[in-house]
Amino acid sequence: MSDLAMTEPARLKGKHVLFTLLGFFGVVIAVNVTFVVIALDTWTGLTTPKSYVEGLNYNSLIEDATKQRALGWTADIAVARDPGKPDSFAVTVTASLGDRNGKPLAAESVTLSFRHPINEKYDQTIALTRGADGRYTGAAELPVAGNWDTRMTARMADGSSFRRDGELWIK
Repeated sequence: MSDLAMTEPARLKGKHVLFTLLGFFGVVIAVNVTFVVIALDTWTGLTTPKSYVEGLNYNSLIEDATKQRALGWTADIAVARDPGKPDSFAVTVTASLGDRNGKPLAAESVTLSFRHPINEKYDQTIALTRGADGRYTGAAELPVAGNWDTRMTARMADGSSFRRDGELWIK
């Protein structure tokens, strides 16, 4: 005969259920808190404070674009890394404006905005100055490399304006 000791089968007791539930909901709550903290740290806020009003005025933007196309003005923008600052993302900007026939336009003010698609804390606007050759130049110190949205705005003495949106990649 064999002498086998009879052991009591494992039973699920109340404390096991309690610890399982507490562990499960503890993990769920920890993950949710982590996601909330990350979301609050990366949310930059509203992209436009008056979105409803801007939506109502969208037709005026379409009219302005139609007028701009009718004028036939063009803009050439060149952005190059500053070779004197290889460790930073310093860029020099050169822009030229021309009418329908290619004749240079003299603007009262020209600005170029750099907008980072992910973090609006990096956004900046620079004023371009007109040189003797009719080109507009400026410099900017971008905080990071990568994709940037640009918007050049030129205001003429007669009150008309020109806008050109684009994007560039800084390596």
